[in-house]
Amino acid sequence: MTDDFTAHNGIKSAKIIQSKASANADNVKVYYSTLQIEKNKTYTVAFWAKVDAREGSKRDVVLSVQTINPEPFLKTITLDSVDWKEYVNVFTFPKDIEGNMRISLFVGLSDVDFWIDDFRFFEGEPTDEIMIGETLVNPKNKMPISWGHIKRITD
Repeated sequence: MTDDFTAHNGIKSAKIIQSKASANADNVKVYYSTLQIEKNKTYTVAFWAKVDAREGSKRDVVLSVQTINPEPFLKTITLDSVDWKEYVNVFTFPKDIEGNMRISLFVGLSDVDFWIDDFRFFEGEPTDEIMIGETLVNPKNKMPISWGHIKRITD
């Protein structure tokens, strides 16, 4: 659900509420699809999250980055703070994986509620992300024009 009262940045976040744990983590998913990846490149998934203190002090989620290849990148992340905390995951796809993909958080194994905000996916290491204060601008090399190609206007 959209939470209009709790946010890491801005005024809204996503709150994941689950009344009963599932037998499989991937029975409940939060995901974004139709992204592009390229072989042998490094990518970063980063987000801010916090656990609902009324529900518990931690919970596991599984980050899945999946392409057509049947073997996705999977990593279990333990959300372990009742205050906003950033979780950063860097990975490189092998040369035999290329094409459309989906980023998912499998959240089915726990009924501990949590919030997520400022979810980012970009090419490169965390230091390649372009930020102003805490506001995301654009990831590296993804701006519609590069600074070196902007011409000075003269009178």
